[in-house]
Amino acid sequence: MAGKFIMIETERLILRPLTLADADTAYHGWTGDLEVAKYVSWLPHNSIDDTIKWLIEIEWKRDDTGNIIPSENLIWGFVLKETGELFGSGGLIWEEDWRIYQVGYNIKKTLWNRGYTTEAMKAILQFAAANLGIRKVSGGHAKENLASAKVIEKLGFAYDRDSLTPHVDGNRVFDSREYLLELIQIKPATRDELYEIAAFLHDRWRAEYKGIIRDDFLDAMTIEERHKGLQSWFDNGIKSYLTMRCCGKLIGAAVFGKSFTDGYPDDGEISAIYLRHDYIGKGYGSELFTKTEEVLAANGYNHFVLDVLTDNSRAIKFYQKHGYKKVDGRNVTLGEHEYPLTVFRKENGIAVPAEYKEECYQ
Repeated sequence: MAGKFIMIETERLILRPLTLADADTAYHGWTGDLEVAKYVSWLPHNSIDDTIKWLIEIEWKRDDTGNIIPSENLIWGFVLKETGELFGSGGLIWEEDWRIYQVGYNIKKTLWNRGYTTEAMKAILQFAAANLGIRKVSGGHAKENLASAKVIEKLGFAYDRDSLTPHVDGNRVFDSREYLLELIQIKPATRDELYEIAAFLHDRWRAEYKGIIRDDFLDAMTIEERHKGLQSWFDNGIKSYLTMRCCGKLIGAAVFGKSFTDGYPDDGEISAIYLRHDYIGKGYGSELFTKTEEVLAANGYNHFVLDVLTDNSRAIKFYQKHGYKKVDGRNVTLGEHEYPLTVFRKENGIAVPAEYKEECYQ
């Protein structure tokens, strides 16, 4: 992963690696503040020298080509876009005993209760999933730390257990609550999600077929038209939908159900499956695709069918990788022009997981 991607931008914030030049700001802003450190296991810094040592410890590691080397500390500084003020830090800390990254964050108290920590940490977790392949993280807070509890809740963590967290001073122990979060979640879509899915498929389809389909046809497509079609399929039980999300953000969607492909009326059809561009190439597309096949199998389909414009070589390679074979070729009219279409088919060889319940995906 190229080093330039370390910088993360959100609606109100810029998240960037900290440097030694940030020592004074960090010390006077949060690392030396007793109130900020009240519910955490580390000691407040006694001097700027303590903060400098900490900044050296959390320095981002890179290989000879400048790429990030995932390490024990993946920490960003939080900067307000509007003013350029550095006001906090947070990220992921490796917990060797549990073999998992844990979230951690601290900001100066004058900016508490404005949602900045949640906004920053959500972006960091999305970055971790998209760029570092991190799939699961833990979180925790002292039971008395209600502000941190709100952040954990807003990030979507699930309660795991109560615990005792020793302080680094060796004298104190916090009663704490521990949580886990699966960064990638695949779920059946509800009707309320269909407009979001329509917008997502609209944007991804246009990007995928730019240069393959004429621009005048792509430009004439609307989200509203696609949304209307998705609603009709949903309301009439024709197609089902899966969403793939990372910390609430829609990163993938699949549309599937009974086949409408001529010649294959008894097959299960995958009508659309797309992934956000920054999550491509990391195995997430295959995961969503396999889940879609499993749901079709759970609904009793013995074969799966799909079609794709023949010039979309990337998609064809993806389907072939998953065992699909070409069974037909035909033309499709889009606007005033015809395009070659390839039909692929695969025999269902999936052992349906025992916990699958068909009604969950209707």
